[in-house]
Amino acid sequence: MSQAVGFGVASPMKLSTSASRHMSVKFNGLSRSFVCVSSQSESQDIEKSRSLSFSPLDNKTNAVRSSQSFLCNPVEKRGAVGDRIYAAGTVAYDTFSGTAAESQSNTAEEKIGVLLLNLGGPDTLNDVQPFLYNLFADPDIIRLPRLFRFLQRPLAQLISTLRAPKSKEGYASIGGGSPLRKITDEQAESLKLALEEKEVPVNVYVGMRYWYPFTEEAVEQIKKDKITKLVVLPLYPQFSISTTGSSVRVLQNMFREDPYLSRMPVSIIKSWYQREGYIQSMADLIEKELETFTNPDEVMIFFSAHGVPVSYVTDAGDPYKDQMEECIHLIMQELKRRGVANDHTLAYQVNCKTVFSYYSLEIHI
Repeated sequence: MSQAVGFGVASPMKLSTSASRHMSVKFNGLSRSFVCVSSQSESQDIEKSRSLSFSPLDNKTNAVRSSQSFLCNPVEKRGAVGDRIYAAGTVAYDTFSGTAAESQSNTAEEKIGVLLLNLGGPDTLNDVQPFLYNLFADPDIIRLPRLFRFLQRPLAQLISTLRAPKSKEGYASIGGGSPLRKITDEQAESLKLALEEKEVPVNVYVGMRYWYPFTEEAVEQIKKDKITKLVVLPLYPQFSISTTGSSVRVLQNMFREDPYLSRMPVSIIKSWYQREGYIQSMADLIEKELETFTNPDEVMIFFSAHGVPVSYVTDAGDPYKDQMEECIHLIMQELKRRGVANDHTLAYQVNCKTVFSYYSLEIHI
């Protein structure tokens, strides 16, 4: 039997946790053995942000950007995400109102909040269809031509209704619901404790895009807690219009319409796939899983990532594909430095069929 270790690098990922799963599948009639692994660890960007004024006029911003060893120069693009899309690794300091931030801590104690953004998932089988509806009703997931945008919700209703039975089977097989909320809550608590150890007191919030607790709920709590500065950390290592971009768009709309929020300085960590700690943790997990095989040197490392429509990349400038491939390149470089020279391959997965053409790669194992 040929062997392979499967490695998920697409978002959402786990924070300070790891998971592995052994499975047997068939390709072209041949049985293959896989181990699927996902994990991520990231808190340094927030710790760095604590001493900054988050105003776009702050002269410390460039120093922070240059200290993070970006793989490419920060490039500002116009796109569907909002006013600006920042290139790989760029940390944007701004207010969503587009104006210079006025410090709200002059008359009150400064309170820093950290907002973790994630996809969300159904808690029970009864939640599956409405969760899928929320997903497909997002114009950043299914981008219809302007003339047909009135069909967005009817189309979402149709797709979610048709897909719900099969999706329920999947969720039933893992206990009757998504574990993402529990995992993300654990991440939030771990991050809060890690920052407190660094003497960085923060309030950490969780905002899901398509299920409870929704991003809107988290933002309301941020207001109630009178947070004066906010760090936004999407739990997606790579930036895409359909993940981080969609969540940021929701925040932009909310902040611009609210007098209090529109003056709040915000730091957005748009992507962090190239962080040294993340790359090393991925390499650690792969090494650990390789050791479970009888002949580790013969194992194929299989990277699996979500696909994105070609139009997102060619028309809207979505950097996801480039960032994903760069991420895998960095992981393999780190493994080679450790003496691991296994072959590897990448496949983009698509879980739903739409009118869009998706990037995909053939699997050679």
